[in-house]
Amino acid sequence: MLRNYLKIALRNLVKKKLYTFLNIAGLAMGIAVAVLVGLWVYDEVSFNAYNGNFDRIALVQKNKTYDGTIHTETSNSVPLGAKLRETYGGYFDAIVVSSYGAERTLKSGETTVVKRGYFMENGGEQILDLKLVKGFTTFPIDPSSILISESLSKSLFANADPVGKIVKIDQKIDVKVAGVYKDIPVNSTFRNVSFYGSFETYAKMEEWVEKSKTDWSANSYPIYVKMAPHVDVEEVSAKISNVDFEVTKDESRPALFLYPMSKWHLYPEFKNGVNIGTGLQSIVGFGLTGVFVLLLAAVNFMNLSTARSEVRAREVGIRKALGSERSQLVRQFYVETFLTVVLSGIAGLLVARLALPWFNQISEKSLTFLWHHTYFWVPFLAFIILTGLISGSYPAFYLSSFIPVKVLKGVLKTSRTEIFSRKALVVFQFSISIFLIIAMTIVNRQIRFARDRPIGYDTNGLIQIRKSSPDLSGHFFAMRQDMHNSGAIVEMAEANGPISEWWHSNSQIKWRGKPSNTAEEFVTLSVTPEFGKTIGWKIVKGRDFDRKFSLDTASVILNEAAATRMGFADPVGETIRFEGKNYQIVGLSQNVVMDSPFDPVKPTVFIGRNANLPFITIKLNPELSIATSVKKVEAVLGKYDPGGTFNIKFADAEFGLKFWRENRIAQLVKVFSALAILISLLGIFGLATFMAEQRTKEIGVRKVLGASVSQLWALLSKDFVAMIVISLLIASPVAWYFMDQWLMKYEYRATISWWIFAVSGLGTILLTLLTVSFQAFRAALLDPVRSLKTE
Repeated sequence: MLRNYLKIALRNLVKKKLYTFLNIAGLAMGIAVAVLVGLWVYDEVSFNAYNGNFDRIALVQKNKTYDGTIHTETSNSVPLGAKLRETYGGYFDAIVVSSYGAERTLKSGETTVVKRGYFMENGGEQILDLKLVKGFTTFPIDPSSILISESLSKSLFANADPVGKIVKIDQKIDVKVAGVYKDIPVNSTFRNVSFYGSFETYAKMEEWVEKSKTDWSANSYPIYVKMAPHVDVEEVSAKISNVDFEVTKDESRPALFLYPMSKWHLYPEFKNGVNIGTGLQSIVGFGLTGVFVLLLAAVNFMNLSTARSEVRAREVGIRKALGSERSQLVRQFYVETFLTVVLSGIAGLLVARLALPWFNQISEKSLTFLWHHTYFWVPFLAFIILTGLISGSYPAFYLSSFIPVKVLKGVLKTSRTEIFSRKALVVFQFSISIFLIIAMTIVNRQIRFARDRPIGYDTNGLIQIRKSSPDLSGHFFAMRQDMHNSGAIVEMAEANGPISEWWHSNSQIKWRGKPSNTAEEFVTLSVTPEFGKTIGWKIVKGRDFDRKFSLDTASVILNEAAATRMGFADPVGETIRFEGKNYQIVGLSQNVVMDSPFDPVKPTVFIGRNANLPFITIKLNPELSIATSVKKVEAVLGKYDPGGTFNIKFADAEFGLKFWRENRIAQLVKVFSALAILISLLGIFGLATFMAEQRTKEIGVRKVLGASVSQLWALLSKDFVAMIVISLLIASPVAWYFMDQWLMKYEYRATISWWIFAVSGLGTILLTLLTVSFQAFRAALLDPVRSLKTE
């Protein structure tokens, strides 16, 4: 019997090729989107879960109060780690002071690569959960040795065994490869850790690190901890809260707390001391988007299935008149429905598999199909069964209940309830589509708004190079002259940090009129006098640094935010004091955006220095090509560091990286919006075709009575336009509410304009009219003689 049901079902699917294609294509696209989103969500919620100590690792952070606002900081001092071990060591299995994962040059033989790595105190291997695949080492690791990842081993040594070989780091120190560890998964905070070394190695490389070992004010290091078994994080956080303040008596009253690894990815940001789940918001948002696109596809499938099933009412009447039982008809309709749904499911998985590399590219992931996981197949099969049961229930139970006499006499008509239900489903579909279109427009508008924000300097042709070798130090004036002689540059300067982010801050700055017992944090950047000319900043008051003034090494320039924070209408000539020294303010610059372009500019103090700072900043000659200029710059650098590798960073590219999260959201929303509207239009096309077929005789009569083609087109299109307008009225306030909430997380944000809703609605109406018009004009142009013969 089942074989007969399948044969009849296949015959019906082949007979109505257009509707079969529309049904399978729409539902397959929805399933593909849901599968891809599901893989993305799983990857996000399982972030860092590779680590066997996932639930016991935390980061020591602190809340500091400036001007009544709580700022959360990650960096701490080396002595703090020792103090925690001394006083509260029983609560931890490991307390590890670490470097940040800065880029380093690693050289072996003639091969040089630039990779990120961590130098960590004893116990760091437990924090990273390193899994050795070659070599053998006991911990703590010897300061003369390092461990490297499999990928770094391949880059440096190809297929040779790296164990025992020598690697030079930053042209400063030689270390021996003691072992190779398995690459840390990409869905990990530590995914870029290509090598692991001792903190003592770091201290040997950098003099300032050695000096900071006893300096409580040198807050330059993250401190990771591994909790002892069965220890409560909140309880220990309360115990260690005042450890830093009891020693430093910092006016900002630093309060320590432990930030569990389980929150690092989903709750990455703090606002006024409160942990906010920006990562979780993205997961919820995309998860719901995937669900809604899938639901939209399912609704589209049900709508087309129920619409087409009404055409088969006469078939039901004949089969019942010939003796078919209702149960047989129920089984027949369900077999047809499930066959279509299963084919859609298979097609959806195939589409998702083919689209996965492209999806990985736009989502910046390395997702793989979880074929062997039950939580992949259970929801997939549940959806197939649920969709089949619901969409098949109408033809199976409603049509099979028809009384043959009424059906064959043609007295059975579609009820208003059924028509209303179908229109309601169309409205639901387009409400989702318009919501996504509005969301996509607002996300792109916010990105453009931040990109167009004045950033206070010119990124065009601006590059920065970190001095990764001591051979580049101590030659500023000669190197600058060589750069000018090469014709490759406009100007060159040095700084103690990159222009695209801030590395240094100071909360001990004093100035005239500063309120007592208050702490204010200022970003600090030491620069040579050529810095302003190099980056192209604008001095609005006073003057720029100048080597003609020998005292400029005791001078500073404030940005506008710093002047406002200090309460100076005109700061030029004022004196500030920090690090035990007085500095005169010689100029006021426009605000320079060094951090997130979505946040207010931080108060910044630029400190004049003579030379020998760790970053080289260069403005390339615009009259030469970028490639030519860079080649000349590298040639000059190579003169001072023969055989060196120079990791040149372009300022515009570094600034663009600040939009990675928003760009990813925009890309994904754009894709989902396009698929949602495509699925909806497929449904509209199917319904328009069905309606045109149902009203063929009516159209013929109207043509005979004088109706024009345009009037018939309007007749067939007006219902769809009305449904789109209703969808717009439903989607607009919902989209405004949720997108306004999304924008609220940005201090510097765009406004939501009325035209966004108007354009979204108008665009959807035009697309719908284009879709409907094909069938409407086809029906309107049909010969009325043929139309009237159809019945």
